Amino acid sequence: MPDKIDNTQPLSLAEGHKAVLTLLRAGALEQAEKEFYRLKLHKVNGNEDILGLWGRLLKSKALEASGEARQLLALDASEQYAFAYEQTGGTYSGINTAAMALIGGDETTSYALAQRILVQLTEKYPAPGEDAYYHMATQAEAYLLMGDVDEARETLMDAQSLDPHNFAAHATTLQQFEMILTAQGKDPAWLDPLRPPKALHFAGHLFSESGGLQILDHEHVDQIKKKIERIITTEKIGFAYGALAAGADILIAEQLLAVGAALHVVMPCAEALFVEKSILPFGAEWQPRFEACMAAAASVRYVSADTETMDDLSTVFSSEVAMGLALLKAQSLATEAVQLVVWDEHIPISGAGTARDAILWAKNKRRQIVVPYPVARKVVSLWPHLVTEKERGLKAMIFADVRGFGALNEAQVPVFIDAVLNPLAACVKKLGPHVKYVNTWGDGLFLVLDSVDAAAEVAIALQECFHEIDLKAAGLPLFLALRVGGHYGPVHEMDDPFLNKSGMFGTEVSFAARIEPVTVPGSIYVSEPFACSLAANTNNIYRCEHVRDISPRRDRPPMPLFSLRKIRK
Repeated sequence: MPDKIDNTQPLSLAEGHKAVLTLLRAGALEQAEKEFYRLKLHKVNGNEDILGLWGRLLKSKALEASGEARQLLALDASEQYAFAYEQTGGTYSGINTAAMALIGGDETTSYALAQRILVQLTEKYPAPGEDAYYHMATQAEAYLLMGDVDEARETLMDAQSLDPHNFAAHATTLQQFEMILTAQGKDPAWLDPLRPPKALHFAGHLFSESGGLQILDHEHVDQIKKKIERIITTEKIGFAYGALAAGADILIAEQLLAVGAALHVVMPCAEALFVEKSILPFGAEWQPRFEACMAAAASVRYVSADTETMDDLSTVFSSEVAMGLALLKAQSLATEAVQLVVWDEHIPISGAGTARDAILWAKNKRRQIVVPYPVARKVVSLWPHLVTEKERGLKAMIFADVRGFGALNEAQVPVFIDAVLNPLAACVKKLGPHVKYVNTWGDGLFLVLDSVDAAAEVAIALQECFHEIDLKAAGLPLFLALRVGGHYGPVHEMDDPFLNKSGMFGTEVSFAARIEPVTVPGSIYVSEPFACSLAANTNNIYRCEHVRDISPRRDRPPMPLFSLRKIRK
């Protein structure tokens, strides 16, 4: 379908601000810069939000750079924030001027302006709630920029007391403070008690308390419960993610609900099938407890709506999603994610279950708390009819296209293939054996890879490669921009009767194809399962931030989409 580039509809300042901010949050910095100028926002005066937007763009560029380049970009950001501050007198632009001056190495300017902001704030009387929080948090930041850590700590504690449950706002402040403390060469550990409640991934062995498989006597069950209660209370857990199988899962969930934590249930299949396979074989008394936890849960996700198949593949998939959700929650709130497992520390042959979850979490050097399972267990197979890996497997999928390709004339098409498609193809070929399937049509590209980290690397490489192409020198329009969408889930690998070679099929492939068309040009959007698996399988290499929701199908609830970018160290 041809792309129509419509630049005729004028946007209001608020709409223009939102459009550029969306690009910035998606990590599409180059596209944000183009849009900022196309919307003529650089000509706006007297509006702190618009004037500060360019400063935020430069700040984002600075934080993705390192060394001298980082300092120079930080000083450019400080200068732009200063321009906004001089015109509007806003403390938001003022404190960012001071912070970016520090990052740029100009401590004198940073200190002087922080003093000025403190005086200015004493003349203001904010509204209760969020306004009061930001008022005090800005004071705390000013103290920090002046080197007074004790006063900064006390003031930030006062700020949080004014809006105690606004964890998103607290996280933004903590991230800013970490940036400043790093620039000052100071230990940020004092921030830890001020962080939002922790996120938890939980898992554990299945067992029965009275009759059924894996009977565990009441004394041992009571020991496990007491240890779980102590850990959840001591760790100050606020958000938790896991399944609700009979035994340890439900014990953990019940205690989480008892202390008021938000329980987020992740199910590997339809509820009736889960109850049949993971609840009833361990005693009917677990079913009402399961239903009570489900009713009290903050959310319930079904990674599959399958009513017939529950196997190792679906269990692994749901576990990776649950682990990833805990990690993404902790990342968004600038807090810690920990894992709680009730585990006998036995490594089974099966590729799914508590042992796999525990090993994957520990492999990435994340903090883990093990409650020892008190007796030797007998391994039980709950789903003997497994779908073979050859027929169905978990794969990462990438769809990409170039926004604006349909607007090219016939003479530009060969140039596009030579100047754009050839370099992009070279990027893909570098991944070699990780790429399991490739299909193209015009400017469109469909890739299937064996892991999400390989898919993330190729997605980022494609965007970086496109950004390096000199469109003007090639005689191509500057409005061309690459869109990349990613998804992760179970697919069927079968012979394609049209192409006479192996192809990829399934509902997850259809959903993957829907992500790229809604992706902001110049950025990478990935589904929640992709973002979760990437977080679970890698350690602080990538950053995924929620940008919007999309409906997988009419009969399924909306699924969050995340922007993907690599963390520059």
